[in-house]
Amino acid sequence: MSRSSAFRAGLLASALFLALPALAEDLVKEQAPSDVKITAKGDVFDINITNRRYETDILASSLGGPEILYQLLLIEESHESKEGLEAEPEPVSAKVKVTAFPMTKDGKGAAKFTIEADGDAAKASGPYLTVTRYGCCVEQPTYAIYSLETGAYLFNATGTGDSGQWATLGAQGGWKNERILAYHAAPTAADDTLLKGAENAQIVISYATTTKALQRVLVTVPKAVIDGDTALEWAPKLELVSKDQPDGTDRIFIDRKDDDPAMLFTGVTVRLTLDENTRIEIPLEGDALKLDAAKLPEGYALVAVKP
Repeated sequence: MSRSSAFRAGLLASALFLALPALAEDLVKEQAPSDVKITAKGDVFDINITNRRYETDILASSLGGPEILYQLLLIEESHESKEGLEAEPEPVSAKVKVTAFPMTKDGKGAAKFTIEADGDAAKASGPYLTVTRYGCCVEQPTYAIYSLETGAYLFNATGTGDSGQWATLGAQGGWKNERILAYHAAPTAADDTLLKGAENAQIVISYATTTKALQRVLVTVPKAVIDGDTALEWAPKLELVSKDQPDGTDRIFIDRKDDDPAMLFTGVTVRLTLDENTRIEIPLEGDALKLDAAKLPEGYALVAVKP
């Protein structure tokens, strides 16, 4: 079972009471029509399609208030393309818009937040919205992750998995003590945005909670790595290393409670292996990636950017 399926199954029983009044009367009854517009320019058609749908989402709150949040999501996926009888389809743009409405036994509340992003598809699961931007040719897909509790952008991820590869830290005390490490590695269609801020940046490493980004770090590489297309040969793997997990793992749970998260995860090291000869290691200290203590391949550097 995936992390998202297990999360949803664990919360479903707690939220079922919200659906009970619907047995007697409708709490929500709405429609979300889709749109299509096609115009012709000679032998080429400009096609604009917006598909809309509703989904429900259940998540455990990490900010106080109701322990379990139940939401109705309006998801809009818009695609513009050009195509013709004698021309290959050419994508022009793809955008996602998601509006979250709180649901209670009294029905749908006012819009809580709206998420808008470049992307081909949107998927909601528990506390996260994943906006996927597909790859093409040598480009790989990248997954932009947003909080479905606050609407905040958290990070982008690449690699294996439905939403890229993540590593997570947890501790007693609930979701407020959950931490996520993720990486985005070039090449993708989003690199112009995600890698700006440092010359020769090829990787982003992010540190986040389920509701906000804490740190974003660009990894710069020697120009020879870029000129030689070395990144195309990378097979990145992100792991957490600790005294109890010296071989690395994608999940560490600290079996104790501390009101100061800075004390919980100190001693854990984030390890990103790019290939058999290239490894990046950054220790966690005081609930932050300690960049000046990182171990890097020759010619590599770390640049902190605004999360």
